[in-house]
Amino acid sequence: MKIWVRLVLSILMSVILAGAGLIHWATLEQRTIAVAQAQDFANNVHQMTLAGLTAMMITGNAHQRQVFLNQIKEMDQIEALKVIRGDAVSRQFGKGMEGENASDPVEVSVLQSGKSVYSVVTGSDGEERMRAVMSAIAEENYLGKNCLACHNVPAGTVLGAVTVEISLARAAQTTRQFGRHAVLAGVAACIPLTLFIWIFISRIVSRPLALMTEGLNQIVDGDIDESVSLPVYRLDEVGLTTQAFNRVMKKAGELIRQQRLSRMVFDNSLEGITVTDASSRIIMVNKAFTETTGYTAEEAIGQTPALLKSGRQGADFYARFWNSIQKEDGWHGEIWNRRKDGVIYPQWISVAAVRNRKGQIEHYIAIFADITERKERERLMAHQALHDALTGLPNRRLFRDHLDQALAQTKRHPTRILAVMFLDLDRFKHINDTLGHEAGDTLLKGVANRLVHCVREVDTVARLGGDEFTILLPEIGDESGAIVVAEKILKAMLSPIGLGSESRVISTSIGISLYPRDGQNADILLQRADAAMYHVKGSGRAGWSFFSEGYFDDPSEREKT
Repeated sequence: MKIWVRLVLSILMSVILAGAGLIHWATLEQRTIAVAQAQDFANNVHQMTLAGLTAMMITGNAHQRQVFLNQIKEMDQIEALKVIRGDAVSRQFGKGMEGENASDPVEVSVLQSGKSVYSVVTGSDGEERMRAVMSAIAEENYLGKNCLACHNVPAGTVLGAVTVEISLARAAQTTRQFGRHAVLAGVAACIPLTLFIWIFISRIVSRPLALMTEGLNQIVDGDIDESVSLPVYRLDEVGLTTQAFNRVMKKAGELIRQQRLSRMVFDNSLEGITVTDASSRIIMVNKAFTETTGYTAEEAIGQTPALLKSGRQGADFYARFWNSIQKEDGWHGEIWNRRKDGVIYPQWISVAAVRNRKGQIEHYIAIFADITERKERERLMAHQALHDALTGLPNRRLFRDHLDQALAQTKRHPTRILAVMFLDLDRFKHINDTLGHEAGDTLLKGVANRLVHCVREVDTVARLGGDEFTILLPEIGDESGAIVVAEKILKAMLSPIGLGSESRVISTSIGISLYPRDGQNADILLQRADAAMYHVKGSGRAGWSFFSEGYFDDPSEREKT
């Protein structure tokens, strides 16, 4: 047999054997890479899902989480996505929506152990999928958020899990395509020896360079859906270049996919996001920024964040603000800004400086949320804590605070006196029992309204509870000032108060104590005004009386008061 035949046969057999082994190895490697990439993708979806759900919980939009999850499921390669609610979350917030419970042993195991499980399964369509069941653990700092601020659980508690299924169909298709290309390359290697050099150049040099060019163009266009992996036949200059190219393409694919995910999070975040350059010129804003501020991206880009200044914060505030960013690379807190329509509103904002490898600031990123509703809730809660729910008058706590402040001011001016009135409605129980509690409540609100109109703005009218009211009269010249108010109240109570289809006249008994004559502190003044009120009750009601030591026949009771 001629040497060229043996050489051809040897080369042919070598090519066939090497090609078969290479195809088998590459197929396994492709599948391994596809599974690893799918797992990384699942982890990214996990982080994105938890970040989105956290933002929705902070802003009070958790009930819309299914819309958010449906948006994520529309992403390429995602076959299924659901959130599983753990026992701790169910105990605190309830069972949640339908389908948020563990539906198979794997999900139950993840909720119990807190360890994520990744597996390759076959779907009903016969295609392989990466199924990831990833736990959500309560942490003090997860992606910049404190889980424990909303969840009443210890750190490390399993709050739930995210189940996602990633299609491996495209990876399988890529593997098959790679196999076909490898077979074609093997067939080309079997061409007669006279064509071997041409095939070598076209297949081993020209084609890789063409694919490299195509891959680089894909990087420029941002159109990489799968990693382009070129076969490496030799470790010469071309082979080393191909290996380097494969690494570049793999990394580029990962970066582009991460960029797409980041962009989706950026665009769909419920919090406004602003990105500026080093000179604080806005270069990027998201949809939530426009919805919150009223400025479109075109109007904001090129401007500085001073566009939103409300004027409520002065130069000292901004000096501390920038000092914190320059020294600590960030600042967070509450700030008041102005919308495009001129409305000033409160924000909770976090600003971070982004530095390059040389330590120079390249960008600033600001993430903010409109906290108008939260501030209003806080205001209402503070008001409710200090005011009577029925009448809207100050309650016992706020009245006592005003009385203590008035006493402190009066003590600094010895010539001033202060009056405390204790009022109790006469025969209120009879009206409440005969006409009903609704009529009684209406009567109390009517009395409260009349009392407020009988005093000055500096005076305080409070409801202690039931049918008991107190009035603080600071800075009166003498006891005649209290008498004028008492007579005014008695006169105001002579007019009937409408109670639906009926009306009633109700009188009141008023006891009055004076500082400093009747006591030096709030407790004694209230007790003695109360004692004077009971004296009026015992004397026929519908009147007023100053406190007198003679109201206590029992010396021990006088001493206690």
